[in-house]
Amino acid sequence: MFVLLIIIGLITGVLAGLLGVGGGVITVPAMYYLFQFYEFPAPFLMHTCIATALAATTITSSGSSWSHYKKKAIDFSVLKQIVPGLIVGCLAGAFLSRYLSSRALEILFGGMSILFSVYFFAPKRPDLYIAPHPNRSLLLFGLMIGALSSLLGVGGGIFMVPLLLAYQVPLPRTVASSSAGTLATAFVGSLAYLYLAKEPTGIPFTLGYIQIPAFLLIGLGSLATTSLGCKLAHSLHPGLIKKIFATALCTTGLAMILGK
Repeated sequence: MFVLLIIIGLITGVLAGLLGVGGGVITVPAMYYLFQFYEFPAPFLMHTCIATALAATTITSSGSSWSHYKKKAIDFSVLKQIVPGLIVGCLAGAFLSRYLSSRALEILFGGMSILFSVYFFAPKRPDLYIAPHPNRSLLLFGLMIGALSSLLGVGGGIFMVPLLLAYQVPLPRTVASSSAGTLATAFVGSLAYLYLAKEPTGIPFTLGYIQIPAFLLIGLGSLATTSLGCKLAHSLHPGLIKKIFATALCTTGLAMILGK
């Protein structure tokens, strides 16, 4: 299982660098089916996958955030307005998860995976416009993104990038600020899932809802290959890769909803 977790991490890093997606979109379903294969107890299976994905994202987003910080690309005025909302939303989402069954989280993640697949299938993302520059309304969007992030196990970058572009933030600063925002949501969400675990999951090597070997192996594995994904983005046809990835997301989403 440890070997498979490393492979998941390596693949996650490549796809993250190639497609610009956070790790949770990939790691949550990968862990879900891996843990099912090893017959881990079902009652808190999705809680464990979501919490572990958030914990692993703290590793990968730390590396990318530091790289953006050294290039002075992070817009701290944007973070000042959105991060408080992200933090409160993360805590609210993690608290809500205590009252949702693993099956309910499977359906929620499956539905969002199908929506994500539509996003990647689209040949061109629509140009959205909210305001000429970031303002206090970012706080409300931060609340929603934070809640979804901690309920789905995604860092939030898939939501933050189009949002910040809609506030007319330049693309380099959008990507850098989204990376730093992802670090905030992943870190706070991980701590919340550590604290809020209601009872032992029955899954081995677990602290709270976080499966420690998966957290470390996926996080470090993805950190090792993110730069490779960025290089491949300049040599492979991204449109084809996105369609393949979207097909996989849609298939996974349907399988989770149908309970297969």
